[in-house]
Parts: sequence; C-alpha cells; structure tokens
Amino acid sequence: MQDANSISEETMRNSLRNTTLAGAIGVFFFMIVQNGPIPLLLQQLGAGGIAIGLTATLFQLGMLVQIPSAFFTEKLASRKMFWATTTIAARAAMAIPGIFLLVAPERHSTSIWLILTAIGFFSFLAQMSAPAWFSWMAELVPESMRAGFWAKRQGVAMLATVICVAMTGWFLDLFPDTSLTGFGWLLIIAAVMGVMDIVVHWFVAEPTPPPANRSLSIRKRMLQPLENRDFLYFTLAMCVWFFGLGFFGPFLNVYLKSTFGVTYTHLSAIQLAGMVSSVVSSFVGGRLIDRVGLRTYGLAMVVAIPVFSIVWFFLDGNATGLLPILGRVPQPVMLLCISSLLAGGVFAAVGMLQLNLLSTLSPSEGRTMAMAVHWTLVGLLSSAGPIAGGWVKDWFTAHPLDLQLYAGTRFSYFQIMIILHIIMIWFVMLPLLIKIQRKDGEWPVEQAVADIFILTPLRSVRNVYSFNLAASTVAMNTFKGTATAAGKIAAKAALDTGTIAIQAMKDTVEAASRAGRASIEKEKGKKVRRR
Repeated sequence: MQDANSISEETMRNSLRNTTLAGAIGVFFFMIVQNGPIPLLLQQLGAGGIAIGLTATLFQLGMLVQIPSAFFTEKLASRKMFWATTTIAARAAMAIPGIFLLVAPERHSTSIWLILTAIGFFSFLAQMSAPAWFSWMAELVPESMRAGFWAKRQGVAMLATVICVAMTGWFLDLFPDTSLTGFGWLLIIAAVMGVMDIVVHWFVAEPTPPPANRSLSIRKRMLQPLENRDFLYFTLAMCVWFFGLGFFGPFLNVYLKSTFGVTYTHLSAIQLAGMVSSVVSSFVGGRLIDRVGLRTYGLAMVVAIPVFSIVWFFLDGNATGLLPILGRVPQPVMLLCISSLLAGGVFAAVGMLQLNLLSTLSPSEGRTMAMAVHWTLVGLLSSAGPIAGGWVKDWFTAHPLDLQLYAGTRFSYFQIMIILHIIMIWFVMLPLLIKIQRKDGEWPVEQAVADIFILTPLRSVRNVYSFNLAASTVAMNTFKGTATAAGKIAAKAALDTGTIAIQAMKDTVEAASRAGRASIEKEKGKKVRRR
C-alpha cells in the first residue's frame, strides 16, 4: 500500500482498468441475484407478495451492519483482505439454493426458505465489507477523474448487463415454464461470476487508509457526518429513492407475467431496452455533469423520471405490435421497450449521481464512517419499501378495484404502486435534493432540463444530419471524380483504338495499292514478250 498521491500513473491506470473489468464481471451476479429472476422464481415456487418483497428487504436490512463494520475497518492497516474474504463467502453462498433446486425441485417450501436465508446471509456479509470498498475507491480515484471514471465504469458495466439480460431470458426460455432447473443453474452461474469479480479486483491498488479520529465518542463519530446539511439532505433523498425502487421493483416482472402472460424473452427485451439507454447515459453523463453541474444534473434526472411511468396506464394485453428482431409481440412489451429506451438512461443517471455525490460530500477524515452512516440510513428507511409493496400487492389482489384503464386492462395493485412512486419522487425526493447547496457555475434546473432532454437530442440529430450530408457530398464528389476519370480513360482508349484502326486501314490500302501496281506491271511484261 502507498499514499494515493504517490501511486504511479501506470499503476493508477492499471487499477482503474481492473476495477472496471471486475465491475463488468460482477454485474452478472447482481443482475441475477438482485433483479428479475429471484421474484419470478419465488412466484413459481408459490411464495406470496410478502415473501417476494422480503428478498429486497433483506438486501436493505443488511446495510445496518455497516456502522459496526466501519468501526472495525478503520482499525485495519489494509482493507483488501477483509473485503475479499467476506465478499467471496457472501457470493458463494448463493450457489447453495441453486444446487438444492437441481437435486430436490419438488420441495418448494424448503426452497423458498433456503433462498431467503441465502439472501440474508449474502446481504449481511456483503454489507460488512461495503464501507471498506467505498472508502477504498473514494481514496483511489482522484477528484479530477471522478465523474469521468464512474461514468465510464458504469457504461462498461451496463454493456455487460445487456449481455447478461439477453442471455438470462434466452436461457430460461430453454426450459418449460414449470421447470426450476434453469433458475437453479442461474444461481450457480451467478455465484461463480461473483467470485471471479473479486479475483480480478484483487489486482487494484489500495491507498493507505487515513487514520480515523478516535478521540471522539462513538455517538459523535456517527452523528458528525449528518452535521453537514448537504450530506444529510442527500442521504434522506437516497432513502426515498431506494424505498421507491423497493416498493415496486420486485413486482414489475411478476405483474407483467401474471397479467399479460409475457415470456422470459419479452421481459429480457424490456430490460435490454433500458440497458441500451443506460449505456449511452453512462458514457455521456460525465460530460453533462461537467457542463451543467453535478447537483443540477441529478435534479434534471429526478424531474424527468415520473414522466416515463405514464406508459403503465395504457397497456393492452389484447393488442400486439412490431419490434425489430422480436417481430410481433404483445402491445405491453412494445410500449415498455420504447419507454425503457429513454427511462433506463434516466434511472442509471441517478445511480451515477449517488456514486459521485457520496464521494464528494463525504469528509476526507472519517470517510469510511460517513459512508457507513449513509448506507445504514438508506438500508434502515428503505427496507420497508418491499414489504409495503408486498402488502399492497396482496391486499389489492384479494380486494380488486372495479376499475379499468384506458385500453381496457383492469386497474391493479401495480398502478397503485406507480402512483405512490411518482408522489415520492416529485414531492419528497426532489425537494430534498433542491436543498443541497448550489455551487458556483451550476445551471438552473429548468435550463438543464431543456438542454439535456430537448436541445441535446436536437443537436445530436443535427450532427447526424450534417454527418450524413457531408458523407453524401464526399460520396457524390467521389462519384463525379470517378466518372470523370473513367470518362477520360474511356475517351483516351477510344481515341487510341481509332488511331490504331485508321493506321490499319492505311496499311491495308497501301498493301492493296502495291498489289495492284505489281499486277499491272506483270501484265505489261507479258504483252512485251508476245510482241
């Protein structure tokens, strides 16, 4: 280990490359364990809404161990070994329910409890090591490179996510709908990829951790980061954000599959559409942050998020539509794919905002504890989201409303979740972010919204048009030049051919003339001899 400022440029470059590669590998684990497949698996095993929501709640509750872990981590001379051993054990544990699904697929009740236990164990160990990793990365990446690095790293991870989502849907559709074999193999593959992530990340340089101020009481060290009002408002805003995601996220695929009977490939297509825009958003996000300011960029994204939820009120399970590659698909799949092409990038932008603001607003002294406090509060307050969502699902499933949406689809629990999510984002999260102090040079929010969502797309279209026009002009000039050159060559060839033909004709005439004169002379000689 060495001081962050003394790390050589080559070592820094290799470390940032390795952590980016590790993130791309590890995303396979998180997409399988923390996204769509697990809720779908639990529904197939016969679990109710509370159990499905509990999977997300366990991930959030695990964050409560971050503060005790931070006290322990701050005493370590090196964080790498502690982080690696706990994370490998946490991720490898997810292979156990996968193996059980393969050897005892008929024991549904046991499988449900084994999956929940494995998730709880994973969350507990993973969150123990989280403060170490976040403080490690915050100290490694220079502030001047922070926005660009996290944008690039997230973009690469999103590219890997696209591959993962496509392969997951395709893989699950290889098995019958009632089969658990595909889910079992997915959990095993996820565990393997999760461990490979840690192996690659082992080759990332670790700066020497700064000493913590242990002269303060435990209570003072825990509360000190919250004395920074910007850090407090940011943390509360992220609590609302994760509560909202947990409130409806675990039930999204469940609602689509149970209501409209879409396939796993269709679900993957919707996720893929969101991933495509996430990749674009990640790579251009760093430049937008540099232009409009970090806080303003986040506010613009939060303002736009609820707009994309409107599509959930216009789904029609009896209609179909056309999509490239997939062909004719149910209308909900078509509309959600189109909506996700924009919404996915906005959701990814909020994730990138959190990574940047967490590093920016955390104090250099006591950073590990500050990050642990942030994630602990996020976990504590947002852990109720999935449980609340599960309660809403079960209650409205048992007491359906006699309402229909515009397209004739029954108004259900999921539309209730979307409405409540919009209220949380616009009327709770947005005001909290607005309270964060605006820095010099940052744009007004309304100007940033207009620039990002209206002017930037128009400029992109103009640039594409200008590029095509320039390409067409070059192609036309090339064609004209080629045609002119070809014409000159053809004319010269024709002239040479004509010259050769004329010369041949002259030779032929001269030969005929000589033959005629010779014949005349011969006749004259004969007449002379007769005389």
